[in-house]
Amino acid sequence: MINKTFLENKLNNIAVSETKLEIGTIKTYDFGNIKLNAYLTNDVLNDVTYIVEKGDNVVIIEGTAFHNNVDELAEYIKLSGKNIAGALMAYHPNGYDKFYTDVYATENAVNSWQQGGSIRSLVDGFVVIFGDGIATEMPQTAKTITAGQNITLGEIEFHIIEAGDDAYSVEIPEINCIYRHMMGSKCHNILTSLEHIDAMIAEMKQYKQKNYSLILTSHYEPEILSAVDEKINYLETVKQITLQSNNAEEFKTNVKQKFADYTGENYIDMTAGFLFP
Repeated sequence: MINKTFLENKLNNIAVSETKLEIGTIKTYDFGNIKLNAYLTNDVLNDVTYIVEKGDNVVIIEGTAFHNNVDELAEYIKLSGKNIAGALMAYHPNGYDKFYTDVYATENAVNSWQQGGSIRSLVDGFVVIFGDGIATEMPQTAKTITAGQNITLGEIEFHIIEAGDDAYSVEIPEINCIYRHMMGSKCHNILTSLEHIDAMIAEMKQYKQKNYSLILTSHYEPEILSAVDEKINYLETVKQITLQSNNAEEFKTNVKQKFADYTGENYIDMTAGFLFP
């Protein structure tokens, strides 16, 4: 079932339309020459995949965790008649084989997908929790890209950015958007150390300086720049709570009380494990 509607509200004067699929939803942000399609999977991980569209070509940013979503997204692109010019995959390469296109990734990202790698281990954990609904297929190789590099796919330029972990972020200069793995104005994040928190605060301040049109993440729908202020407040508060807490349980209780309306409660549990080993 496909049901398309136009959303009356606009983000930064970007027209937004919505296409409801059988499982997920496509939100399309129309920049004129380029359209950004966000596939909201509606899965338990709140996965989001991006399809950047220009002319007859599309470029995929990230895959998604569950077979049914991978199949639905692949069918949606097939029905559009668009050529898939490539896939930039970093943290979510799952189901790449359903898109029949070249995968581009940094060496760190590819290594993290292999047995014993951080992203492979996360997916193996999802299989334990969710069973064979998880799309476990990951590329063994990819066309290598590096941080600092500009790459053009489907006549769209992308700038590859160091993310300080096992994968990478992506800037889309023509529409002034940035993709990073996690943020979300009302979502907990996985934070591994006080240094990690400080680094993320610095990144958020850079986003404000660049005045991005939209912030794209893998577990939250696209947001305008005001989300960055919310995230900075969250990070600074979590850092304070960390310094004032004696153990993981006290930390989790205090964070969950302070941000009671936030999603991703499992992420703050993971953060507690990192900050209070």
